[in-house]
Amino acid sequence: MINRIILSLIVATLCYAQSTLTHDGLTREYYVSYPDSATDPCPLIINMHGYSSDALDQQSYSEMDDVALNQNIAVVYPMGIDSAWNVGTYWDFSDADDIGFISVLIDSVSGDYDIDLDRVYACGMSNGGYMAYELACELSDKIAAFGSVTGNFMLNANQTCDDSREIPFIHIHGTYDLIVPYSNSWDGSMFVGESIVYWRDINNLDSVLVESIPDIDPADNTTVEKYTYYNTTSSTQFVHFKVIGGGHQWFGSTVADWVIPWLGYNNHDINANEELIDFFLNYRLSDFLSMDEIANDLPHDYILHQNFPNPFNPITTIRYDLPEAGWINITIYDMLGREVKKLVSSKQVSGKHEIMWNGTNDLSQSVSAGVYLYKVIVGNDVQTGKMVLLK
Repeated sequence: MINRIILSLIVATLCYAQSTLTHDGLTREYYVSYPDSATDPCPLIINMHGYSSDALDQQSYSEMDDVALNQNIAVVYPMGIDSAWNVGTYWDFSDADDIGFISVLIDSVSGDYDIDLDRVYACGMSNGGYMAYELACELSDKIAAFGSVTGNFMLNANQTCDDSREIPFIHIHGTYDLIVPYSNSWDGSMFVGESIVYWRDINNLDSVLVESIPDIDPADNTTVEKYTYYNTTSSTQFVHFKVIGGGHQWFGSTVADWVIPWLGYNNHDINANEELIDFFLNYRLSDFLSMDEIANDLPHDYILHQNFPNPFNPITTIRYDLPEAGWINITIYDMLGREVKKLVSSKQVSGKHEIMWNGTNDLSQSVSAGVYLYKVIVGNDVQTGKMVLLK
């Protein structure tokens, strides 16, 4: 629920790749920050914006890239429909299939970038934090650990959380949060104390460690207590940072200082990004599921990925995901709409696929440099991508 005033206050140089995918008949937008120095598959953090905010606001406001990229961790910032996530509250005004969207988002990002699917994590601010709880209930087969900053847990009447595995969770919240209150609820969600009770029961966490975080900056009008709920027979924890006096903030962000008049006090004793990342990296999906279960997870939707590399010379790869077997056509066109080459026309099994194009036409002749389109048709679904051939 970050006020749109942030957008006008933020002046930042952003490093990201903008992409889209089509899910449930909707074109969904997201932004990926990927470390330049990565040589191995990277962990991936899904960082979700608050209500009435957007992906680029969240990238700037949270400043997660500053911490994540230096540790060779990729971050994806997805966009909710109409700047909201469907978590079952009366105020999000959304009926979008956001669980399905995040699922195919993981498939899409891992198709375009070298991602370690054993280390995928999800977190969010406010409404995005609510969404992280939603994913903990319904997408724990693809995400290892979860985190919420100022977002509560909305357990809907028709919802049953998957309790087949333990769920590591970190929740950071200010006690003077006037938008998503710390100790009460105005929308039917569980407030912090109730969430702790629920997830302690799910994970069988029978012990607690309470720590006072050193008050590094007495001038910020806040202090922090850390509560770690655990079981000596498991590595799974529920960690809660209670920011006493803190507002509706992504704590530790420098931008958060700019919006204190609107969102309440920031805290400089902790950095939400560091705490989230340090917590996440303790866990892998294979801690809870077998690698066979992870590897055999089929795509949930049809996805056409951006070709890679792009621009290219002389060869590029087109990747696409099929949730079920079907007839598929892939054709290259020039910018005048003339067919250049038919790459695929056959029935294929479900799963992840790729096809290479070497810059030649149907006569095996090299084509000129320029912009080309690749059209993929599966049943009634048609998707098109654009690529650039260099000479």
